[in-house]
Amino acid sequence: MSDARAARDNDARALALDVARSFIVQAPAGSGKTELLLQRYLALLARVEQPEAIVAMTFTRKAAGEIRQRILGALRAATGPPPAEPHRALTRRLATTALERDAALGWNLLAHPARLQVHTIDALCVALMRQAPLTVKLGALPRLVERADPMYVEAARAELDAARGDDRAWQRLLERLDNDADRVVALETEVKELRGKLGDAE
Repeated sequence: MSDARAARDNDARALALDVARSFIVQAPAGSGKTELLLQRYLALLARVEQPEAIVAMTFTRKAAGEIRQRILGALRAATGPPPAEPHRALTRRLATTALERDAALGWNLLAHPARLQVHTIDALCVALMRQAPLTVKLGALPRLVERADPMYVEAARAELDAARGDDRAWQRLLERLDNDADRVVALETEVKELRGKLGDAE
């Protein structure tokens, strides 16, 4: 990386640590996006009244666990010798400031890491719904399901059963598939799975 590009990169990283503003970070794999997220989280810890005020979201439980462990690792390493690499030195400074806030307000994050709100998107949504069950009008509290295939099949069968005999769209589909209801259900299931995946990707 040229000196000019390195300077621009450093400026962009410093700007992204302005916790009063929002940013979208786009960069290739291995460029340090997770380190930047860690630094921003630590910078926020130095300003909030409670650590629960900060929420980090990711797609998988594995990634959420890794991010939480990196935050805790940075807080633990803050009492050690300063690292030589500039980006690690910055992480250490931010972690030191966060630890000072931790001590001043009695959070004790190293003993109570569950106070760090790092979740999957699904887990965060469920947590929010549990806080306001009447508002979301779901009745029973929702639960996460790893394999939803049987639910997609059940929903597709219910949709087919609910279709009236005079529903031309369903009639045309059944005619096209030789009145094979199982094929219709299989196609409907694929469509529902695809919509679910597209929703997750958004």
